[in-house]
Parts: sequence; structure tokens; C-alpha cells
Amino acid sequence: MKHVQFFDDFLRNTVNLNQSRIDKLDSHADAIENFLNDHLDTFEEMESQGSYGLKTIIKPVKDSQEFDADLVLYMTYEDGKEPKEYLGDLYKCFRSNRRYKDKVSRQTRCVTVKYAGDCHVDVVPCVTKDDGSMYVCNRKTNALEPTDGAGYKTWFNEKSSITNGHLKRVTRLLKFLRDHKTTFTAKSILLTTLIGAEVHEEEEEDSDNFKNVPTALQTISNRIAAFLQNNVVMPVIKNPALPEENFNRHWDQEKYENFRKAFCRYNEKINEAVDEQDHNKSVKKWREIFGDDFGQEKSEDKKAAIQSGTPAIVSVTPRKPYAS
Repeated sequence: MKHVQFFDDFLRNTVNLNQSRIDKLDSHADAIENFLNDHLDTFEEMESQGSYGLKTIIKPVKDSQEFDADLVLYMTYEDGKEPKEYLGDLYKCFRSNRRYKDKVSRQTRCVTVKYAGDCHVDVVPCVTKDDGSMYVCNRKTNALEPTDGAGYKTWFNEKSSITNGHLKRVTRLLKFLRDHKTTFTAKSILLTTLIGAEVHEEEEEDSDNFKNVPTALQTISNRIAAFLQNNVVMPVIKNPALPEENFNRHWDQEKYENFRKAFCRYNEKINEAVDEQDHNKSVKKWREIFGDDFGQEKSEDKKAAIQSGTPAIVSVTPRKPYAS
């Protein structure tokens, strides 16, 4: 059974980042943009990217975990300037301000602003050369790395429109599965690309393959599993908007093999949960995938009433506390 309403409830109550946290991130992002626009001479513009920009951000599985946002900062390209200097200029700008001085740290490709509580913002410098090519700056290698975050966002949003937005919901669910089970590793950009690639441009909007969340989940999961079965050796996962940029740097053959095995196992469970026609058995199968916060079991009184045609007082089996 697909339990469409249970999926809507599960996304809203367990998976999606709650609105108060999104509002907090929006407030931090606006403040950072205004500050850099006023104080950084090479500031051109700023936009959201990553899970924050794609609206596939999820709630941390554990209360102790942070949520975060990625912002790409377009800086004026200066011929002859070393890549690490762009990060250095951004870091110095933050450090010069009393509000940000003790909140910032330098990473390989970004400057992180850490806020009290449970969130941080990564600001990623990006420069555009005269030919229109865009690059992020690697501080450790002192190299410019080609990128196209804006093009990637356009690609993903176009795929999402084919699915009436269910692509983004499926992406959140599979990211939650990764974080909840912790049996495989895949960076969000890599996992998101695998997911988006299984929505095909030739498919019409309102396709039955994506008519609701569980149907879209089963469609995409089956397609990813088929792709993985056909690729024993780790494939190169590229940026669809920039083929020379690949997202494999955090993967190797061993990690890929583990991902392949684990994902295909969960795909089998998804199909079993859909195929199971007994309400309670199906809910239990979905809980094997997503945890005990998913769905509600029917009481035996209600099941008996349905079979006999006699009205009954409906009760619900209490859900167990969420197990991470």
C-alpha cells in the first residue's frame, strides 16, 4: 500500500526542516548578503545553492546535529590574483566586523559562519572569467575549480517541474533514509544528482509515474536500483550543467559498492511495502525503511468492523518513540 496521506504527514512532521528554522536561515542569509554588499569591495551578488537553494534541505535526524545553508558569493575576478586570496579576502572581511569576528572559520572552499545553537552558513566564493566560465576557489590546492551551481539549480528545478514537485520530496526522503539508517554514504550533491537523473525530459508532466509521493519514490528508486545493478564499477557522476565537473571526490569503489548494495536492499523493501495489501503489515514494512514515526496502524476493533460491516469506535495503535 502507498499510504499517500501518511507520506504527506511524515514529510511535514519528521523529514522537512521546520519553518522556524528555515526563517532563521533566511534571516542569516539576508544579513550576510547585506553585510558583504556593504563591506566587501569585490562583492557582485549572492544566491542560495545546495540543499538550501534546491529546497531539499531536511531536519537533522538527531537533535545534536546541525542544519546548514550554502550561499555562493560571486566576487569580481582579478587576473593574476591567486585563488586562495579570494577566500582570504572574504575571511578578513568577516573578521573585521565585531558581529562576525568570532563566528567564522576557513574551510577548503568556503568560509563558515557558525551561529549559536544548531546551524551554520557556508559562504562559497565564486569568480567568473571574461568567457563566462565560473570557478570556486580551493584554498588548499590554491586552484580554481570549474563549477556551475546556477545551471545545476535550473536543471534540477526543470526535472522537479515534470514531477509536480514530488522530485524534491523524494530527494528529502532518500536523504532522510541515508541519515536515519547510516548504512551508506553519499554526499547530498551526489545523491541528488542520481535522483534527478532518473526523471527523464521526454516524460510528460502529470505522468502516472509521479502522481503522488510514494509513486514517485517507487519510480525513482526502481530506476536508480536498475542503474546501480548495471554499473558494478563506480560510475562518474557529473554536473549535468557542466560535464567537466564531477561529484565523485568523496566516493571510492569501496564506498560505491556499499552504497550499491544498501540502496538496492532498500529498493526491494520499498517495492514490498507498496505491494503489501494488509494495512498494518504495509505500515510495518514502511517503518522498516523510515522508522517508527511513519504512519499509523489500525486497531483490531476497526479491522474487525470493516470485515463485518459493523460500525466501531476507531482507535490507533500508539507509535513508538522515534528511533534514530
